[in-house]
Amino acid sequence: MLTKKKIMDSAFRLFAAKGNEFSLKEVASEVGIQKPSIYAHFNSKQDLLYAVIDQEINEYFLEINENCSDLKNMFFLIINYYDKSQTKLIFWKRLLLFPPKGFEETLLAKIRLLSDERFQLAKQIIHSDMEEGKIRWQDVDSVAISFFALIHGILSSIVIYQPENLTIDFEKIWDNFWNGIK
Repeated sequence: MLTKKKIMDSAFRLFAAKGNEFSLKEVASEVGIQKPSIYAHFNSKQDLLYAVIDQEINEYFLEINENCSDLKNMFFLIINYYDKSQTKLIFWKRLLLFPPKGFEETLLAKIRLLSDERFQLAKQIIHSDMEEGKIRWQDVDSVAISFFALIHGILSSIVIYQPENLTIDFEKIWDNFWNGIK
């Protein structure tokens, strides 16, 4: 099982760096095995990539959705998920911008479904906060869209700018957003 995990970890890194252009020979070299040994765990490169992407989808959505208690918590769970690993951020950007052929109907549909579930969860939290008087009454969809636009903007900034040139105080960004909607 350790070899399978190493193969998947290598494919994850290589997909983030090269997209679908990585080779199984590169994976085998990183893991320290012969290329044919990969086939003991995966039927094809497509099968390996599918397993890697599916695992990351499950990890990302389940880790965050299961631990969301409020909007601020959701914000920091998402930001911290990517902030701790530039590779994860680049993996997701590449996956969404240049998805591997053949995955549109399966994994990308799963991403859309889980993204919609997260959007609905954010809307429920926002609506509940409005009912409790934490947020002023306003269009729930607009607040949810603004919330995710803020997150996506931060994540894009992390990719665009060099980390040493980017000093982001996520707490201050959150405070600005919260002050705008409360």
